[in-house]
Amino acid sequence: MSETSEEKTKRKYLTVLRGYQWSYQHSVFYDKPEQSHALLEHMVKFKQVLRRRCPDQPFLVRIQTLKKGAAPHQAYLTIFTTKKVEDLQEMANKVFPAIMNVMGKRLSVEKLDQIARAIEKQKPHDLSKVLDKAGINRWSVLNKHLLVPLSCDNSLEVR
Repeated sequence: MSETSEEKTKRKYLTVLRGYQWSYQHSVFYDKPEQSHALLEHMVKFKQVLRRRCPDQPFLVRIQTLKKGAAPHQAYLTIFTTKKVEDLQEMANKVFPAIMNVMGKRLSVEKLDQIARAIEKQKPHDLSKVLDKAGINRWSVLNKHLLVPLSCDNSLEVR
């Protein structure tokens, strides 16, 4: 049986998530969820700025969706990297033409493994509920040449 496109995307993403060092997670989302339909257009420049302003660290960027209570579905970016990006809120405010919220947290190996297992088990978010485009690349790696492979002694157990 051949692998579906959805399974292939998930497998490749998990390979990068589990195979390299990530110690920080940022989330970037619109203050008004209904504005997130423009994320695909706005994130292009944001990723360019992020790559240029932080040339010394790699980024794993993924589009996800969120549904909170009565609020509309919202698309947002989850960004894994090797250290905190101090001026990420400033970058987002400068690039996006809307008010943006930025959150960040340090990641433990356990938390990263928990995130990977959730992605592995769940169906991918239905981006069509927010974004009006088919065939969306849901993730990308910025500054790929800076990826640091996990060594045998600190690698995550693959389940």
